[in-house]
Amino acid sequence: MNRLFLISFLIISTLPSFSQKVIKDYFRSPLDIPLYLSGNFGELRSNHFHAGLDIKTQGVEGQKVHAIADGYVSRIKVSPYGYGNALYITHLNGFTSVYGHLQKYNDVIKRTVKDHQYKKEQFEVELFPAPFTMQVKRGDIIAYTGNSGGSGGPHLHFEIRKTANEHPMNPLFFGFDVKDNVKPDIYAVTIYPLNDTSYVNGKNRSQRFIARGSYGRYALPLKSQIKVQGEIGFGIETVDRMSGTSNSYGLHNIKLQHNDKVIFEQQIDEFAFHEGRYINSHVDFKSFRKTGRRIQKSFVQDGNRLRIYKMKEGQITCSNGVEHSLKYTVRDLKGNSSSVQFAIQSVDFKVQPNLLSKEEKDITFMPCNQRNTLMRANVLLDIPEDVLYEDTYFEFKETEGTSKTMSPVYWLHNHFTPMHKKMTVAIKARNLTPQQKGKALIVSTIDKMSWYAEGGTWNGDNISVRTRSFGGYAIALDTVAPRITPINIYNNANMSRKWSISIKITDNLSGIKKYRGTVDGKWILMAYDAKNRKLSYYFDEKVTTGDHIFRIVVTDEVGNIASYEADFVR
Repeated sequence: MNRLFLISFLIISTLPSFSQKVIKDYFRSPLDIPLYLSGNFGELRSNHFHAGLDIKTQGVEGQKVHAIADGYVSRIKVSPYGYGNALYITHLNGFTSVYGHLQKYNDVIKRTVKDHQYKKEQFEVELFPAPFTMQVKRGDIIAYTGNSGGSGGPHLHFEIRKTANEHPMNPLFFGFDVKDNVKPDIYAVTIYPLNDTSYVNGKNRSQRFIARGSYGRYALPLKSQIKVQGEIGFGIETVDRMSGTSNSYGLHNIKLQHNDKVIFEQQIDEFAFHEGRYINSHVDFKSFRKTGRRIQKSFVQDGNRLRIYKMKEGQITCSNGVEHSLKYTVRDLKGNSSSVQFAIQSVDFKVQPNLLSKEEKDITFMPCNQRNTLMRANVLLDIPEDVLYEDTYFEFKETEGTSKTMSPVYWLHNHFTPMHKKMTVAIKARNLTPQQKGKALIVSTIDKMSWYAEGGTWNGDNISVRTRSFGGYAIALDTVAPRITPINIYNNANMSRKWSISIKITDNLSGIKKYRGTVDGKWILMAYDAKNRKLSYYFDEKVTTGDHIFRIVVTDEVGNIASYEADFVR
């Protein structure tokens, strides 16, 4: 039987992707309730595009999750972060379905996971069962919906990936019944001068124009004409809407026309996970950091390797008094569309040259297509090739430290500039004792008020870390042990009517590295809810009736240790 299953799988998985896309009736719904979404495929998120559908679960946990087709469990992951409790099922037709933020698995999967956790003595585990050892049938209950991991509320995260390359595809290609007859909203258009000799309304900076309208027809209600000069680019703020919800969603297709000719088009059908962080080049990252607005740019930076662009010549050259007609059209997967049309007028501005600031700045030109290094007296910066999305005039300065740091603060450019991969930051500190080095780490900031642990490894007097954001960097000490706060346990507690032991764990700086809970000296499975900083042991056969001793030991990233112990009766 497994041999026939394998042969069928190999034959169907070789079908071309177009044939795979048009199969509308192969998969059933993962839930038995109407499908309303809180998030859709390709939606803009921090540092990534959303890889699937976030399906609402009527505000509760515990909805039955069904296998959408015959297949086998190929991966199980339990994590306090990301997808939380997640399940992966490989199907006959060359696709894998993914189910995230689960409350719990079915009994068979749950028993397998728990045995593995006790064997490894750790909560966070990842299993890859051998093919066909855990087979499922279409409609089988495989799990129950929840709110685990990085979820912001009860829902099911659902994906369909190509098994061969793990690329997520839009699940709505496969005929799931999601109602949508609502046209997208368009909020604003931003116009960008793309070099030092380009201007929008006389200014060498971007200008935002609010769109007004409804039911798919929008305009820029301007008091005067938009006047431009030089190389100009465009960006749009837009979201999709769906029937029966008030949520906003990502657009499937965005098209920009110049004088009735398409000069830019993007469409998100599938993508590779390693490309996701290019979203920080796709959007106006500086505007997002400053205002929270996600402006999708219709011009592509040199370091942007996204493959969602069908046409990417989105910039135009404006000169000689010519008027230019522009039109954005945005469309969802159901064909609902909206548009905004506007005109810009080329003029020749008599603009005064920019005056250089009298403030002395340490500026280094860094091309995006090569490795860049910066060496100063007590700091080293190494930026590999293709970390930057565009050529950058990198700024460096050193300021005094604060009461929370053991070094000056080294300002490495600014937090408005994104990076695709990690750079290395190394700081020299000759005045720390061996004991202090053991508690030291590199921290980062954007305002010298809030500090974030980056970690660090010592090599002589140099501590270094790999990181993926610009800002202020310094050395700090963490000498404070983690804090353990009991929730429902105390010394001599009667736990006979309780179904769990719960505590809260927090750390002041470097972060929690590990924890170990025991009853009577034997390891117990304590589930970690990272977003609520909560540890819970759910009573099982490991703890029988009678007197017991509960103990928890928590260690932070620099080795500070806290412990708590309590007698209890069960």
